[in-house]
Amino acid sequence: MPNIIFYLNTGAINKDAKVPVMAKIIHKGKRYYKTIDSVKESDWNPGKRRLNKNHKNAPDNRHKEINATLNQLEKLMKGYNDYCLLNEHPVTEQAIKQILKGVDPVSGKKSPNRPEIKFDEAFKEWLDFTQKNNEYNTYRARNTTYNFFNKFQEEKNIRITFKNLDMQLFDSLRQFAFDREEPLANNTFARRIKNLKMFLNWCEARGYYSGKLPKEFRSPERDITPVTLTIEEFKTLYNHNFENEKLRKVRDIFCLGCTTGLRYSDLQRLRWEHLQGDNIVITTKKVKKPVTIPLTDWSRKIISRYEERPVFILPTISNQKFNTYIKEAAKKAKIKSKVIIDSYRGNQFSQEPKKKHEVLTAHVARKTFITISLFLGMKTQTVMEITGIKEERTLRKYIEVADQMKKTEMDNTWGSL
Repeated sequence: MPNIIFYLNTGAINKDAKVPVMAKIIHKGKRYYKTIDSVKESDWNPGKRRLNKNHKNAPDNRHKEINATLNQLEKLMKGYNDYCLLNEHPVTEQAIKQILKGVDPVSGKKSPNRPEIKFDEAFKEWLDFTQKNNEYNTYRARNTTYNFFNKFQEEKNIRITFKNLDMQLFDSLRQFAFDREEPLANNTFARRIKNLKMFLNWCEARGYYSGKLPKEFRSPERDITPVTLTIEEFKTLYNHNFENEKLRKVRDIFCLGCTTGLRYSDLQRLRWEHLQGDNIVITTKKVKKPVTIPLTDWSRKIISRYEERPVFILPTISNQKFNTYIKEAAKKAKIKSKVIIDSYRGNQFSQEPKKKHEVLTAHVARKTFITISLFLGMKTQTVMEITGIKEERTLRKYIEVADQMKKTEMDNTWGSL
């Protein structure tokens, strides 16, 4: 009876330095071939005739996906051989061609290229893929989502599968998120559901999931007024004379974000090569989009303080430590205006008064750039081009803050007449 074997066609290396994985069946002296995929030769295990698992931190080599395809073709061949032996049926050329196409020659049904995979296993694979191909913050957010679903399954004794993603499960998730001692914020839950949908799209592309979520399986985020510095607060922080060098450096990083609109991750990787003429030209890390940011006297002054640094312009500090230190720096600079923090948790709405320095984070710098730029009359399109924001609706909440700043300025000037 014919067997199917898998090998690399090392004589057909492509421009990506990959070679074809071939399937071959020999029957009555005739050879039948099928190209399965292309892989790096170093990933292939010639003894097992399968792909090795990719090394840690190496790009995903899709070993699970490709090996599953090979296993399925091998299973089809064995199943057909057994059928022919039991029924004294001759092996036909048509059957061999069907097998190489992934079709069961007995039933005529196309066999899935991949074995069924559990929800948790697929999620771990997605996290592994994310860790190797995305930014750390993206991985952290998705891992937090995984932990949320894991905790739900443990506490509620409900096993999530690809087949029970229905409204009953969604209602249970909502109840778990909000009916607890420390309920999640609505926007936090919305991000969990958004990540779930991204995960399912990833699974669908790999043949793990073929279902469709109900239309109501959604949790839209609520617009919350962003915390930003006013122009006067920005100037106060910018000009404050810090005795502590650590706080001075943190202030510089924050204020450069206020004057460029760059995310913290991009500020931390800003190199001297990114300065071209009187502009910063950089491909942003999150959206992989090049932006050109004109320098101003405010940003030039900060950059000039670090001319002795050989590679990266700004000091390096973790995001977590930065968020702690910028609060301390703002407190020293007496950024103490009151802000109201809106919170939606389920159907409960609350407002908590805070001093502004207590809620500052790295991302407030980018928000401050957007708001002050709009307040000073920069065109919406220009703001979008500098920040890399794609949709105008994203700026809606910042426009509202800028309008409120204008009203305050009017009250402080004309209101005093």
